[in-house]
Amino acid sequence: MKILILGHGAVGSVLANLLQNENAVKTVTSADLHFKEEKKFGKMHHVKINLSSKSQLADVLGKQRPDLVINASSPKFNADILDECAKAGVNYMDMAACWEPSTEKNALSPYAIEQFDFDKQFRERNILGLIEAGVSPGMTNLFVRECADEFDELDDVKIRLIDYSGSDELHFAWSKEALLDEITSKPLVYENGRFKIMEPFSGEEEYEFPLPYGKKRVNLICQDEIGTIPFFIKLKNIDIKDYDNQVDIHKFLYELGLVSKKKIKFGEIEISPFEFVNKILPDVSFNNQDPKFNEAQFAFSVEAVGKIKNKKAAIRYFVLFPKQKEINKLGLNANFISYPAALSAKIFAMAVPKIKLRGIVPPEVLDKEIRKFVLSELNRTKHVIVKKERLV
Repeated sequence: MKILILGHGAVGSVLANLLQNENAVKTVTSADLHFKEEKKFGKMHHVKINLSSKSQLADVLGKQRPDLVINASSPKFNADILDECAKAGVNYMDMAACWEPSTEKNALSPYAIEQFDFDKQFRERNILGLIEAGVSPGMTNLFVRECADEFDELDDVKIRLIDYSGSDELHFAWSKEALLDEITSKPLVYENGRFKIMEPFSGEEEYEFPLPYGKKRVNLICQDEIGTIPFFIKLKNIDIKDYDNQVDIHKFLYELGLVSKKKIKFGEIEISPFEFVNKILPDVSFNNQDPKFNEAQFAFSVEAVGKIKNKKAAIRYFVLFPKQKEINKLGLNANFISYPAALSAKIFAMAVPKIKLRGIVPPEVLDKEIRKFVLSELNRTKHVIVKKERLV
């Protein structure tokens, strides 16, 4: 399999290194604006590309002729990449949606998943578009389906994330723009069969995670899972909340209006607080090798409640990814966020040749055999722990 990765940042660079170690992968080409010239070393190729130029994208696709294109850059490029992949007849994968407000008058969801606009084109070309295939969204969606298949009637699903950085200092584990955008974005929930937009940092509760974390304060966050799962899995309620030890800093930025996207005029200059903060803060202040981050870790819990054979039941999966000190030993220059995202994307990418579905497909649509492959790959990854428990 020949794979083209668009974007060689915190996640894309780790993903490229993981994929080159797979026997089924013939070549891995990373395309990024920051590469000065084309280079080849072993399975790895580097090429320069400006993703704002569709002609450059078409040119790279024509020259590389990949079996799979993975967007590891900003989701704002999803639509252009999907369009070019459809024209070229190439399978596609990404890790997030652009997540813009829907412009359709009678839209069921207030947010649009732009990738679905290309479903017809992909079906006509007999190609696959596996979307939102990272860790969250991605693995979380897949585990919701794992839970759902055990119930005769599914009522409630809770997705709960752990973002523990090990330090109270403000830092960015990967994209500061993405984090600041997440802070200001309004969360979506699915409540009693209807989508509902909530306020940032609302829905605060104490959630009892499995050990070693136990009870933690969580609040609603804006994540893509809620935008797709209710369309493919019948349930009454689903939301996603996060424990982040830096949440008080994020609240501070939000409540002071420092992440507002409303433009302010200074003479002839117009700039939003979001743009200003994004410019003055360092790009990535997370030092993987700093001992204060040794215990940094990402994890997620997927808890489902419903009925099995007319009796109330509750099932929970808990997935614990390696701590930063364990990730450092892998020599990938990855952090506690970029590694779980890249690892999950790698596993989904290796599943692509096995997927018979065509069109635009989120992870919760994947059939049992594909999910079995994904779970087996996740389970056999060193320092990744997957626990399943019945709560009722």
